[in-house]
Amino acid sequence: MGLKDMLFGSGRAKTRIEKLTKRVTNQYAQSVDRYGAMEDLIKLGEAEDEAKSVEAYVALLQRFTMNASKSIDDEEEKGWLYNRMSAIGKPLLPALERFCRESESIAWALRILEDVANEREEWQIIDALIEAHPPEYERDNSAKRQMLTHIKEIDDPRVREILARYLRDPDEDIRFFCIEALIDNGERESLPALIEYLEKSEGESVRLRTRILDGLSDLGWDLSDHAQLIRTVVRDEHSFDGTKLSRR
Repeated sequence: MGLKDMLFGSGRAKTRIEKLTKRVTNQYAQSVDRYGAMEDLIKLGEAEDEAKSVEAYVALLQRFTMNASKSIDDEEEKGWLYNRMSAIGKPLLPALERFCRESESIAWALRILEDVANEREEWQIIDALIEAHPPEYERDNSAKRQMLTHIKEIDDPRVREILARYLRDPDEDIRFFCIEALIDNGERESLPALIEYLEKSEGESVRLRTRILDGLSDLGWDLSDHAQLIRTVVRDEHSFDGTKLSRR
């Protein structure tokens, strides 16, 4: 490597990646121009320099955060990029972790993560995401919602524990999502978390309490151990025979 490359090489690479990122995320550009920029970023991502590679792959992932002006082009480009990035495999993991921690639009990145990571690697990034988006106030909850949507589909005992933890989130829509997820997953082990929520839900949204009661009715679980509490929260929409809830 010559002195000029040593002095200016990384700076030039960064400038090139920045220019390509602008082309990739330009919703009004011609589709062929975005494809060309994505191909160039894939080549840069294959560089031996790990830092440059991560920058290039993070730039590529930015394409998923933008909707092109032509919806057909948008779908085709995202599908194409999803397949190309999934084929990259393990070298993509550092960029996926960084992108997921920094972006508010992570659904596509999580799909790619599922393809390229083993269980340990996937949970490592999920744990980093949970740390970045705890059950606390956030001005924009979109990344948290996408994270929980991804977690919900994983077959692992940790999932119900995580969803139960987010029943304490300040955002009602996040709490509602977690209630629905626990009910949809239908694991009897989730009952204590749902019962605890009902027990502490005085003054809580009627929508959330009703969703729990609807879910418990549909699941048909034996609730006799919690009969006293159930009787205090049941309203006209449900009936309770001391064992099971049902909708009226």
